[in-house]
Amino acid sequence: MRLNLLLNLCHSRAFNIALAFAAVIAAVAFFVTGHTVPLTGDKGLILPSANTWILGIAADCAAGIAGSVVTTVIMLMLNKVFNVLRSMTSLYIGLFALMQLATPDLFTQFYSGTLLAIVVPACIFLLFSCYRDPGTTRHIFLIFFLLSGFGTTQYCFLLYVPAFLIGCAQMRIFNARTVLAAIMGLITPWWILAGFGAIDPATFTLPSFYSILSTINAEDTLLLLITLGTTAGIMLLFFVLNFMKTIAYNARARAINGMFIVIALTTIAVMAIDYTNILSYIPMLNFCAALEATHYLSTHRADRSVIAILILYAVYAALFACQIII
Repeated sequence: MRLNLLLNLCHSRAFNIALAFAAVIAAVAFFVTGHTVPLTGDKGLILPSANTWILGIAADCAAGIAGSVVTTVIMLMLNKVFNVLRSMTSLYIGLFALMQLATPDLFTQFYSGTLLAIVVPACIFLLFSCYRDPGTTRHIFLIFFLLSGFGTTQYCFLLYVPAFLIGCAQMRIFNARTVLAAIMGLITPWWILAGFGAIDPATFTLPSFYSILSTINAEDTLLLLITLGTTAGIMLLFFVLNFMKTIAYNARARAINGMFIVIALTTIAVMAIDYTNILSYIPMLNFCAALEATHYLSTHRADRSVIAILILYAVYAALFACQIII
């Protein structure tokens, strides 16, 4: 009975909002004590990259945390509108907050990774609304317009273009009109910038490809890799555990879950390939891992599943503690 009460508490919205609030307080304390190392350099192709947008370290911290809140709201809307988790739960709110807290340097500043974890989930929301409706080409145009437009500030957005093309096929809307809308969406931001004279050989800059791992000490590098490996492992584990459950869903639910799988695998792939820019993909990795873990733990609510939830909480609390100690 006690395990059941604890399990219900872990899935409740009030508890997870309180847990997320506690994570924000811990992140702010980390920032106030001077532990945060600001990201430097401009990786923009045409426009400045997001880490240069906000002046003032306090405003940057507030914007970084606000960005994670926006991502959480989009997760909430995805589940409310499209029922992606197939159950009543708010576990993903607390899990995402703790996963973000495990890399508090990134949680407490606004940069391309923060923005990527807003834009890609927003595009997923738009894509899901197009299921079996090839006439919604305006949504397709907007998806690729957003990816291409923000791609002018950092190339990481452009690496998700293939994933959304695959997503169009999964939503059963891949046809000539869809492809044309996608192409127009990709071209339009650059066309607009060219019209304003922003694109010319003098303003176009290649991003810097130095690795962040070469600029931090060995202990921080090891801790970062352990954190990323833990989150990626959790995501892949719950993906495998969810597989047999999802193949029994109806066609719409399989398409929705299939798109999440494509985004998750794309995120892992680009982190491995574009390792010099690995920090930009961490919030997206947390987004995918939180949803995959919640999907399994919310559809397998045996009393003892609360032990797995508590272990996840403990792991990320320990990773945060290591950030302070090291």
